[in-house]
Amino acid sequence: MPYNRYDIKNKYNYRGRRVNERTKLKTFFLFFMPVIIIAVVVLGILISYWAEVGLNTTQTGVATHDEVIVVDDETLLHVVNEHYPMDESYVPELVPFGSVQVSKLAFDDLDDMISDAASEDIVINVKIGYVSYADQAVLFEQTLSEVKKNNDYSEIKAESETMKVCPEAGCSESQTGLLIRFSTNEEGNFEDTQAGKWLQKYSVNFGFVLRYPEGEESNTGMTYAPDLYRYVGREHALNMRRYDMILEDYSYHISSR
Repeated sequence: MPYNRYDIKNKYNYRGRRVNERTKLKTFFLFFMPVIIIAVVVLGILISYWAEVGLNTTQTGVATHDEVIVVDDETLLHVVNEHYPMDESYVPELVPFGSVQVSKLAFDDLDDMISDAASEDIVINVKIGYVSYADQAVLFEQTLSEVKKNNDYSEIKAESETMKVCPEAGCSESQTGLLIRFSTNEEGNFEDTQAGKWLQKYSVNFGFVLRYPEGEESNTGMTYAPDLYRYVGREHALNMRRYDMILEDYSYHISSR
């Protein structure tokens, strides 16, 4: 086979057969590109998985991966209010925490959280934990009486205003043992204390979220309460902060998946 010695686009082997230099590119695309594509797909799956299962945050607020076990979504994410009341007979599995009782589901993380705060010389006290149906009924009547005494409200208006700060029996998440009211030895508004600021920043690391945040009164039905935190488990707490969701919205999101 004759060849043109000025043909610079092709090379010829010792037998005179033409060897196209593009063969190397074809080999690359045929064998190496599929490997690269597969690697990119696997990396994308891993990134999506890490984003979905949640990341644990450190004291600096930087997210780091950690193993989190979801105990019981139905219980942890159960919303209780006047539209979704609890039965009078419902009593969670309780354990003592100081002078109060809390749900067993929340005990370990609650203990860890208060211990970690104490290691930074921040005092956080558990003021109120579990409140029974009967005790909540008494609290509601006491609060209602105070509201009537201090305001010129009709009976219906007084009850409506009372429900914003102290729900009726069966309508309070205190009956779950997962809602905790904190206090501190510091003076001033709770949200302005070191304890209040520490909880705002780090509570999600231990599975707690601010239950009734400011600006969400129309959705939660409750007034802003900077000292009331709800235990939902570490994974859910981290996701709620990541997606900027309150419990009502997040619970619906999880149940509708």
